[in-house]
Amino acid sequence: MEKLQAALAKARAQRDGEPISRGGRPELSARAKSRRIAESEAKDSVWSAIPLFEPTARRMQQSRIFSADASNEGTHFDILRTKLLLEMRRNNWKRIAITSALAGSGKTTTACNLIAGFGRQPEVRCMLFDVDLRRPSVAKFFGATPESGLVDVFEGNVPFAEQAVRIHPNTIMSMTNRPLRDPSQLLSKQQTAETLDEIQQTYQPDIMLFDLPPVLVSDETRAFLKLVDAALIVAASDTTSIAQVDEVEREVSEYTNVAGVILNKCRFMDEGYGYSY
Repeated sequence: MEKLQAALAKARAQRDGEPISRGGRPELSARAKSRRIAESEAKDSVWSAIPLFEPTARRMQQSRIFSADASNEGTHFDILRTKLLLEMRRNNWKRIAITSALAGSGKTTTACNLIAGFGRQPEVRCMLFDVDLRRPSVAKFFGATPESGLVDVFEGNVPFAEQAVRIHPNTIMSMTNRPLRDPSQLLSKQQTAETLDEIQQTYQPDIMLFDLPPVLVSDETRAFLKLVDAALIVAASDTTSIAQVDEVEREVSEYTNVAGVILNKCRFMDEGYGYSY
């Protein structure tokens, strides 16, 4: 098998005009290196065109977004970030939904800490979309007042490049500026799926995070889950029952993969967060 793989690698290298190293792995030719550099610079240009938004440290602290800097408070979110990244690479996932059984479980706090934490990993490009259209709160968490929202992007009224903001060179957020009464109709449209595909193709992020509504509260999460590769489920230890977690897992698994369950608000843990994968 190893000889076959080496032969295939050699054939691909010869086809692309790249020299072969002594170890059997193709070495990048000058042309291939130039192509990669050009592709990287083009991607950098697209990302840098998104306007920068810098939330205040006070606002981040008030919203319990601790992972923007290395700290004891953000350690559990850093662990979650790393586990999620490894799991996504292992399964070749790009899109991750973050949801819960009921409101108040901490899903938005988790989503915001993940996007802030990925900002400390410049080699990873990450996006966060506030798809909890009935009760949008990502903008409030970061202290932003966007003129337009994700709904305007999905409806085709505003280009994504004009609506989104960067909080780091490698992280982009698309926030929602007003609640929508009936989001399921919008999220079920083919245009919404095509818009996400276009954003992914244009910006080529490593990770796309989606803050979704609670599964047991409304139906729009079910309409959107088919557009993601996997979902994280956030459960509050003091309010979410085991039966509810089981029900949400069953619901989610009908539409996509379950990446894991996050147990939040644990009274008997130092920082109040636990993980199950």
